[in-house]
Amino acid sequence: MGEARSLWEIYDSETELWRRGRVILVLIGLFHFGSQGILILSALFNGNLERIFIFAVTVVLFWLLFYFVWIGVHWVRFIWGGWNMIAGFCLLIWAWRDMSGFETLAGSISLLIGAYLCFSPPVYFFAKRQREIVHWPESLLFGAVCFLMLLSIAAATICFSAFREQREEEACAFADEANHHVYVDQNLEWAATHVTQTSLQQNGQERLRYFFEDTKNRLGRAREISQAKATVSMRFSTPFNIESSARVIATAETDNGPAEVYAMLRDGGDGWQIDRMWWRFLPLSEPWRSAR
Repeated sequence: MGEARSLWEIYDSETELWRRGRVILVLIGLFHFGSQGILILSALFNGNLERIFIFAVTVVLFWLLFYFVWIGVHWVRFIWGGWNMIAGFCLLIWAWRDMSGFETLAGSISLLIGAYLCFSPPVYFFAKRQREIVHWPESLLFGAVCFLMLLSIAAATICFSAFREQREEEACAFADEANHHVYVDQNLEWAATHVTQTSLQQNGQERLRYFFEDTKNRLGRAREISQAKATVSMRFSTPFNIESSARVIATAETDNGPAEVYAMLRDGGDGWQIDRMWWRFLPLSEPWRSAR
């Protein structure tokens, strides 16, 4: 006698259920592959390079889970599917709150994927079939490759952190020099030669002169300026270049009171330049009032 067939197999005898399960998993994999590629490119070109390493870890873990599901490890299928359903439910709540079509689409897709992983008979029969033909040496090799990739990502993260720290030190050094020329020496000529071309557009020279005149009249001359602190972000630009931007801040003791001085710096590969400058007065402290 032949092997007894399940009710699901009797109900749909035209296409074997395990084949449908394979198609479903392939479509899920293609969807995540495309969305992951879009997110990586977005992070590259939008100044979120540090997030790429965090995202790369999630990508490796995703494909490790996907492989376990592919070879028929059932408990991983339920954990992955349950996580997708929870994430989809949260995205739909946020979409209703924010009236966001993107979150609605992402939440609906996540719920659909989670439901298929947990409750779809084709996925179950495919996993059952795969478990019978799995080759464990290949599985161990795939796991070892994922582990090596995670180690590579960790090493790249350390190198990037060191590079970013170096960029912050360079930005702070340039900001200290710029603050001395702008607020102590009030050297308009020096500032004009260290301003980005983008900032000089739309009457940039006139706006720069107005800034110096306003600073001289309202702020006065700075007597002491603290070392600048910088927050640097980097983004990829073509052809094969990394552009850096930094927001720097320092405090200054001026003729008319303490102030915070700010600047946005840019470096497209030719060294740091000033993109924007501004300042604001700080509340006067009691020792400064007494000195006045």
